[in-house]
Amino acid sequence: MEKMKMDVKKLIGPAAFYVALLIAVVAAVAMDPSGKLYAALAVLGLIVAVCNITGEETEKFIMGSIAFIIAATGMHRMITATDVSLADEIVRLAANITVLLGAGVVLIALKAVYQLAKSA
Repeated sequence: MEKMKMDVKKLIGPAAFYVALLIAVVAAVAMDPSGKLYAALAVLGLIVAVCNITGEETEKFIMGSIAFIIAATGMHRMITATDVSLADEIVRLAANITVLLGAGVVLIALKAVYQLAKSA
């Protein structure tokens, strides 16, 4: 029974990641952003983080996610400030992925802070 739980968890994590990316891409092209979309992406981001990120991967996940979020935000501000024309779909895709990653980062970062506080 324990092995079966581990196998299911190993399947759910990657599947949630691929489903979330697919939703982010399709939604960026096919629909306008909404609270329901962002809520769904955030929930999937939490599932991806819980199922995929181990203790050893915490730092890499947080750093990679923060790097993406900062880069996407900075690019959006530069594009807006310079009036460069960019397809709305690309901006929406970056926003969708930011929501997906952001929810997972918050959870994993809180878990890391808790672990640090517990060991102090």
